[in-house]
Amino acid sequence: MDLTPNEIRNQTFTSSFRGYHKEEVEAFKEAAASALEEAKVEILKLNEERETLKQHYNDLKGLEDTIRAAVIEAQKSAEIILSNAKREAELVIAEAVRVRDEALEQRRRRLAELDAKIEEFQFARRSFYAKLRADIESHMRLLDSMNPELPENRPREYKNPPESGDDIDKIVDQFRRDTGNTEGNPNG
Repeated sequence: MDLTPNEIRNQTFTSSFRGYHKEEVEAFKEAAASALEEAKVEILKLNEERETLKQHYNDLKGLEDTIRAAVIEAQKSAEIILSNAKREAELVIAEAVRVRDEALEQRRRRLAELDAKIEEFQFARRSFYAKLRADIESHMRLLDSMNPELPENRPREYKNPPESGDDIDKIVDQFRRDTGNTEGNPNG
């Protein structure tokens, strides 16, 4: 039976001989109604606190779920970022290796071209010196044959061919002195 404080206060009893003392009964009814009122207020207060705590718990539970989901999402994002960074690093390294290999190949080709040019120039120099030597010897023989009476114009043997441009310059200077032709000679 659920009684309210007002029901206790309004409760009436029939009188009988040798019954309870009416004032004591009224005082007890008032005390019981007050105690019930306080108990109901306390129950309401506790129910409100319980609801507040329940709501707070649910909020914290929701926050925990949100944080857990955020942590999982952050871990996934970190893994994706790390994977992308590794892939990007591999691409950068592969591009650097490709550029390096291409540069090395260009240098090898350029070196081969330069080696071929050097060989070509050396061959041209040797050919030029050989032709120049042959021309000088031919001219010397021609000059010797034109003036056979001069003792210094006897046929000469050229045992040591000129080795460099300086040797050729010396031969040309000697030729000019021998022939008396100093035209074009900066020294004569």
